[in-house]
Amino acid sequence: CKVVKDDCVIASNTSSIPITAMAKYVTHPERFGGVHFFSPVWLMQLVEVIKGEQTGQDAIDNLLNFSALIRKRPIVCRDNAGFVVNALLFPMLIETFRYLEEGNVIEKIDKAMLDFGMPVGPIRLTDEVGIDIPYKIFKGMGIRQETLANVVESGRLGLKKSGKGFFVKDGGVDPEVLPLISKREPRELTPEQIQDGLIEAMVKTGRDLLDRKVVDDVRMIDVGMIWGIGFPADKGGPMKWADLTGVSKKLFGKNFY
Repeated sequence: CKVVKDDCVIASNTSSIPITAMAKYVTHPERFGGVHFFSPVWLMQLVEVIKGEQTGQDAIDNLLNFSALIRKRPIVCRDNAGFVVNALLFPMLIETFRYLEEGNVIEKIDKAMLDFGMPVGPIRLTDEVGIDIPYKIFKGMGIRQETLANVVESGRLGLKKSGKGFFVKDGGVDPEVLPLISKREPRELTPEQIQDGLIEAMVKTGRDLLDRKVVDDVRMIDVGMIWGIGFPADKGGPMKWADLTGVSKKLFGKNFY
């Protein structure tokens, strides 16, 4: 049945379902796009405006105007798994749990990223959003992350979600979770190595988004990470950080800016 006007723009707040796939089920796919908010919505200023394969420019312009009306900071991207922010966050989390499995303790990893300037450590972030969320996302990508699998399959979905996760109520690491951490060949890292490794994982994905034209402007990535997950603004975003530290030239032979 028809429930909206012919010129209505329809949008989804999905964080994982492809916009292009969803557009197959609407009558006018050129008027369908994505508007992905970040939680908590009343605090987080970023919104990702996603253009599916058939989304028209008029729809994107309307969604940008809508974002401005509700005083959000939009970035525009083409349809992509994880869009922009989560696309960079996923590989960072994969590296995080690899470091954990190599013998670098939870407190050390989280403190390294707090010292870098992040508002929350990656393992505490995982606990707060729900440990099952990245577990399911990685599974959908064909990745079985052993530690996440062990923790989720034991019924630990995060302190807020199920009452048990990586941490206890006083903020410390739950000792009962330690036997669930999978083991790899030990590799002790310094805090600086942890910081560099996790941010470089973001940068490599950012380069891939640029190569595949998911975003047209590198600034979309940096703005997205600053306003979406609280990447320290004084470092300019992961791509600008890579330029300033020489990582861009080391990895790709040139700067992004």
